[in-house]
Amino acid sequence: MRNSLITLEDVSLVFARGWPSRERVEAVAGVSLNIPEGGILALVGETGSGKTTLGKLVAGLYRPTRGRVLFRGQDLRAMDRRTFLEYRRAVQLVHQDAFAALNPVRTVYHSLKAPLLHHRLARTERDAREQVAALLTQVGLTPPELFLDKYPHQLSGGQRQRVLLARALTVQPRLIVADEPVSMVDVSLRLSILQLLRELNRRLGIAILYITHDLATARYLAEDGQLAVMYLGKIVEHGTFREVLGNPRHPYLQALLSAVPIPDPRIARSMRPMTLQEIDPPDPRRPPSGCRFHPRCPYARPICREIPPALEGPADHRVACHFAAEIPPWHPLSAASPSQWA
Repeated sequence: MRNSLITLEDVSLVFARGWPSRERVEAVAGVSLNIPEGGILALVGETGSGKTTLGKLVAGLYRPTRGRVLFRGQDLRAMDRRTFLEYRRAVQLVHQDAFAALNPVRTVYHSLKAPLLHHRLARTERDAREQVAALLTQVGLTPPELFLDKYPHQLSGGQRQRVLLARALTVQPRLIVADEPVSMVDVSLRLSILQLLRELNRRLGIAILYITHDLATARYLAEDGQLAVMYLGKIVEHGTFREVLGNPRHPYLQALLSAVPIPDPRIARSMRPMTLQEIDPPDPRRPPSGCRFHPRCPYARPICREIPPALEGPADHRVACHFAAEIPPWHPLSAASPSQWA
């Protein structure tokens, strides 16, 4: 069994906004997860579910309001300066918007050499230039001489995303938090970025936290890893990717799968989409009582409005639903809610 790299223990993050009322928004609510050394965890959910906020907690950009974030068993808050710097080098974030994440007045070389010189991984300009060229080659930007002195606006979206990956690799990380890395890339280039992430994981042993709303790309990257499904700040289903996607038990994940287009028109015409009680998610400033999914859930009963379900089950497949054992197995041709649950 792999050792734990990052562990979240009952982590919550509350944002206070507005004055004088100080409105409170619980973006992450009681999340417990584990990312092993060299593992891949895909975190999926719709916009506003708290995925990016959770990624920033893992990367150390936010501090939890409650709970603990552990790096190799050590609480971030209890670390000495040396251990904390080791953690900050070990966990790198790749942003969704590659154009906004790169300084427009710096060349590729200047953007990538900065962390090398800051962490004293390169001693001279010549050494830094050689290392940057090697990093560009590693992420598929070859020959590197064509890219070293270019500015971000002179690169395509896929090339900028590769530069971000190269920048993350400058400090030899153990985990890359990839936040929607292919959502702003042309469809024809997405596969190459995902293949690069897989190669970094397999060849260098770098763990990946892949944040996305796209189950198809999550499956391609994390088929042998873990899948966590997030809804309104909470993890509602979690386990090995094959087990969770092969037997989705939470109504929210079933609804997500029902929305995935089917390429075969004969099957698509015979599909019955899962009917939700409400289309739009609730306001995160005023989350529902009990199960947060109950206002939209076609299987909700009175207990769902009163008691929050715990994330329970074996390690390879946990689900937060009072009636997970009773809900019919999901299949695209039988995804409509049964009348007896109305």
